[in-house]
Amino acid sequence: MRSAFEAGKTGALISEAGDAKRLVFFEGGELVGARSNVPEERLGEIMVREQQITSTELDHAISFIRSGRKLGQLLVELGYLGGGEIERFVRIQIVDIAGAILMSPSDRLVFSEQMEVEAVTLSPVSIGDVFLHAVKSLPDVGHYRENVLIEDYVLEQTTDALAVASGMELTPEQATLLDLVDSESAVGEILKSSPLDEEDAVRTLIALHQAGVVKLKERRVSADPPTGPRPTPRDAAPDPFEKELIQLHNDIQCYNHWQVLGLERGAGYAQIEASYRERFRKFDPDNWEHIPDSDFQEKFSFVRARVKEAYITLSSQNSSSVYQKLDDHESQYQESKQRWEVIASETSVREDWVRPTDSGEGERLFKRAKRAMKEEDFWSAIELCRQAMELDEDNDPARYHFLGRALSENPKWRQDAEQNLKIAHKLEPWEPRYLLSLARLYQKEGLTERAERIFDQVRTLDPDFPIPDAPKDKNKPKKNEKNKKAG
Repeated sequence: MRSAFEAGKTGALISEAGDAKRLVFFEGGELVGARSNVPEERLGEIMVREQQITSTELDHAISFIRSGRKLGQLLVELGYLGGGEIERFVRIQIVDIAGAILMSPSDRLVFSEQMEVEAVTLSPVSIGDVFLHAVKSLPDVGHYRENVLIEDYVLEQTTDALAVASGMELTPEQATLLDLVDSESAVGEILKSSPLDEEDAVRTLIALHQAGVVKLKERRVSADPPTGPRPTPRDAAPDPFEKELIQLHNDIQCYNHWQVLGLERGAGYAQIEASYRERFRKFDPDNWEHIPDSDFQEKFSFVRARVKEAYITLSSQNSSSVYQKLDDHESQYQESKQRWEVIASETSVREDWVRPTDSGEGERLFKRAKRAMKEEDFWSAIELCRQAMELDEDNDPARYHFLGRALSENPKWRQDAEQNLKIAHKLEPWEPRYLLSLARLYQKEGLTERAERIFDQVRTLDPDFPIPDAPKDKNKPKKNEKNKKAG
């Protein structure tokens, strides 16, 4: 944890200890978020523990959660929490989870720079506060006192002391103890002069030492060289083709397959083939590789993937028929989506609203949704799954996952699909299947680098989880294929 801070890393520290699984997120070496599957380390339970809300109030708020709606927002709307108060408990949660990682022997401990960072706090949490919190639970500091805080060794502040200590919530007595560290006084002398009793002073020094605020020395040594500013890359020069591509990228997300190919609905195969060939030549990667900007290349890859998907779908009678039935429900989908969002925000309309629940009926509807999915009746699968979720007392990640997969069959709904897959992952962050579906969605959209980052997260979470090989033909066609098209 300290090395991640000192190296300025961005990513996640993953800890598995028995059934307990924890994640701590770093951004530039700073603690910005944490997740845990341990019930008492959940945000709601922490607020109950801190006597901010009651268990009854927590259960009431949880019953309203829909589509990833945040618990803090609900607690404010219900009047259980004041605006801005949630930040304090988020920070307590981060310290609790990070401290538990420090104090629990891990079966698996790894830092991954591939994990997407989930920042949940408005400002970073000091790593020093984590050590201060963790050291309180040390059952005995005798061993540390004898082997590390050697009484006749001198304590001095490190070059990073100001940066770390300024972010710590030190009591006045702890701050005074830190001021006694002057590069000349030995540990024993500092303990004698401390305003804290010896036990608390030793624990505070342990935390400061582990956090890298102070260090021991037998004799004067040269300070560690300061770390210089990190170089920032220069912005790429604008390219005249970039504006056209960005506009098309924005527009194409709202297009159906016929619009992507510039065709009227019901166009014949010959028209579909001719339109695809024309666009295939225009979006030949060789014509656009002179623009190195990664954001541009991602948008280009997305547009090319949509053109190819439109052609593959419409040129097959079966897949075209399935897609046409899905596209027929566009207006109905938007109405259904608005209704869903009204249900999600019902607490702000009627405080006395009680969410209807029927877990048995919800399970029956979900089974029907699965059957519809197998029969490629994706619209029925979507509607049945949503109805099942409305009746579900708990937020079942498997249903969000299923809904995300069904929505992904229509490119115009993939932003909603992505949101539902991310919700499933947040609800059950240790289930690799949810991340795998998200990676496949990105893969389908031509976002290969983004997909590979998610695949790397899957490998980090479960090194033994089978990951399918990526398609060999990502963007650039083979030379003989290009020549055929050109001919």
